[in-house]
Amino acid sequence: MRKLLFLALVLIPITAYSQTCQEQPQNCVLITREAAIKALEDSDKVKALEAEVIVLKQAVNDQREITTTLRVELGKAMGELTGSQQMNVRQTAIIDVLLKNVRPKKFGLINF
Repeated sequence: MRKLLFLALVLIPITAYSQTCQEQPQNCVLITREAAIKALEDSDKVKALEAEVIVLKQAVNDQREITTTLRVELGKAMGELTGSQQMNVRQTAIIDVLLKNVRPKKFGLINF
């Protein structure tokens, strides 16, 4: 019985030691199970972040397009405003000239 117990105590550490990899095989990477699980979770996160980046880039492009159209509309509105202001100045000048060229009407003997 002692021999069997001794044999078990000697063989268990030897087999456990032989099960572990002593040297890293060439062209291979050894990682633990936890590292593999973390790598899988990180790859899922990376895929999600890449999809989010694509969506955000599309949103930025859409906003640039909207900004461009708003700039064009603002330019048109500013041009119309400038034209309206110019027309207002022109009409004021015409009214001023017409008022200065009108002869005063004589109502009585004394005209100022």
